[in-house]
Amino acid sequence: MSAQTLLLLPGWALGSAPLAPLADALRRRLPPSYRVECIEYPGLTSHRPESWVAALDHALPQDAWLAGWSLGGMLATALAQWRGRRARGLIALAANASFVTRSGWPQAMTGEALEDFRHGLRASPTRTFRRFARLSAQGGRDTRRLGRELLAALETTPLDQALAGLGVLSSLDLREVPPTLKIPQLHLFGEDDALVPAAARHAIAARLPRGGRTASIADAGHAFPLEYAEETAERMATFILAADADEAGP
Repeated sequence: MSAQTLLLLPGWALGSAPLAPLADALRRRLPPSYRVECIEYPGLTSHRPESWVAALDHALPQDAWLAGWSLGGMLATALAQWRGRRARGLIALAANASFVTRSGWPQAMTGEALEDFRHGLRASPTRTFRRFARLSAQGGRDTRRLGRELLAALETTPLDQALAGLGVLSSLDLREVPPTLKIPQLHLFGEDDALVPAAARHAIAARLPRGGRTASIADAGHAFPLEYAEETAERMATFILAADADEAGP
């Protein structure tokens, strides 16, 4: 089998460290011919999604599986659209098609709530990071431990980069992207996610082309790729191997 690459894009302002257990779990489940890489975002301060996608396209290997958590899942989706057939497949983890509500897309955070969050981040970064960590951990089994881990990662991110990432998160509108992708795609959700409503899964599922899949993990919140790294890796690896087998043919 020829070498394959799976790229993992991290969530907002978190860096790659929280995804390391998921990457390790994937390496145990995928054949040695697969290389799993946790990506660090360039130190971007642009609030324009196009700048981030262009930078990622330039920096990351071509013909790779694109996967990401939360903002990373949205950027992976945008990069898959950018690359077209130069992307091998897409896996989005706890990623909405639009993080904020838009016409015809109510299953998201309101723009007013996100703007309040932005103001809070400028005024009191530590308090706002702590709030985001709590929301991400909510719905999990050990929310206190998970919240501490997330907060430690958040506090290493420079404020200008966090604000830029928040701008990208609020601007990305991917509602019409999943139906256009000609590659395998899997969208995984936590059933008790406090940041991505359960209704978003059904709305995305309704827009997927034939072969696209959605699934949810029970008793899990927004941070399920961390808390349920083994189960998440199992679902991802199963999907990747089946898709690549279909692509290879008999």
